[in-house]
Amino acid sequence: MKKTKIKFVLSIIFLLNSLIIAVFFKNYTEILEKYLLPLFFIYFLIDSVVMLFPFYNKAVFSSKHFKKFFHPKKIIDIHKLKEKVNTENAKALAVFIVYFGFLTVLGVLYQKYDSFEKIHIYVLFFAANFADYFCILIWCPFRTLIFKNVCCNQCRISNWDRLMKFFILLFVPNIYTISVVMLGLIVFLVWEISHIIHPERFYLMSNDYLSCTNCNFPQCKKNKE
Repeated sequence: MKKTKIKFVLSIIFLLNSLIIAVFFKNYTEILEKYLLPLFFIYFLIDSVVMLFPFYNKAVFSSKHFKKFFHPKKIIDIHKLKEKVNTENAKALAVFIVYFGFLTVLGVLYQKYDSFEKIHIYVLFFAANFADYFCILIWCPFRTLIFKNVCCNQCRISNWDRLMKFFILLFVPNIYTISVVMLGLIVFLVWEISHIIHPERFYLMSNDYLSCTNCNFPQCKKNKE
């Protein structure tokens, strides 16, 4: 939780800096790419790579697909689990189409209209990064309105977050942006393949470890009071 809060503060700083450049110093976009982008790349590279290794990834919401966080229920209703998986998959597919479809439209607009500049793509990226931690710590529309899970530990699309915030960078291609997008895609694919092979690890009805007693997020703290 402490690391997540630190990342949230950093996301605010990154977003504010990009907004200041976009509003007051557009001519410094090249400096942002030349000097700051490599630093951001290292930060997001490390932050994403740890998602792939059980030893480093100790957050339940982003590592529940690993065996170490699977505590099976004594009795698992396979039929209900399959129904749950089908329902959540349908919701996830809808989110995927709408979210990435919207970002694709923005990317096309950037390529078509000169008034939509490169710095605006970077602002969108840092806004998505901020939104990621805002969803975890404060309020998540996916959790509340779509999946209706109690907290991030039970979220169907937890590890989509890297791809969801990196995707927009495809429209400003360079070695750094393409690398993080590919890394986000790898994290996404590992998550989805794990869900296909071991769906029982992803849901409270089959995995006791996803209960609020093992969660330190604000929403679950309320549930434990």
